[in-house]
Amino acid sequence: TAKFELLDEPGTYLLAWTTTPWTLSGNVALAIGGDIAYGRYEKDDTQVILAEARAKEVLGDGWRRVAEVKVGELVGKKYKPLYDFAKNLAQESEKPKFEKAFQVYAADFVTTEDGTGIVHTAVMYGQEDFELGNKIGLPKVHLVNPEGKFIEGTGFLSGKSVVEEETAVEILKDLQAHGLLFKKESYSHDY
Repeated sequence: TAKFELLDEPGTYLLAWTTTPWTLSGNVALAIGGDIAYGRYEKDDTQVILAEARAKEVLGDGWRRVAEVKVGELVGKKYKPLYDFAKNLAQESEKPKFEKAFQVYAADFVTTEDGTGIVHTAVMYGQEDFELGNKIGLPKVHLVNPEGKFIEGTGFLSGKSVVEEETAVEILKDLQAHGLLFKKESYSHDY
């Protein structure tokens, strides 16, 4: 679970969940469910926003709910990107689309079955992400070559394979070093 800091509210984070940390490098949007109840929770001068149905399991003890957050308040909210790789490596034709990037959109595929009720979106690395990106007009930027390795220009990830456990560990360590990792747990995957 990664922390995406709101631009207009420093110290307040949207908590977005992913089972594939390598895709966080290509994040361009966050998706929320139109009929999901969201809440704002506080602990030690930090506020986080996530689906109320997932709060107890994700947050654990010590957090207190301070407000309900309506979907309409979240849609359009802008946040600080975790990484600048996509923006820096975008082709000229994709650069204008970044005006629509790094903000919250409503999407019908978001659930509260697991995760946080906020879905990280990397247009090039998931079918639902791609469809949402096409609908909205989000930038399409490949950060991985056909061999499944990060391309030049992706900093500490350059040349690393997306399927290697070590790559996920490196990303989690980097997020943690920047105070942007909320929680980690193991999750088995079929590729």
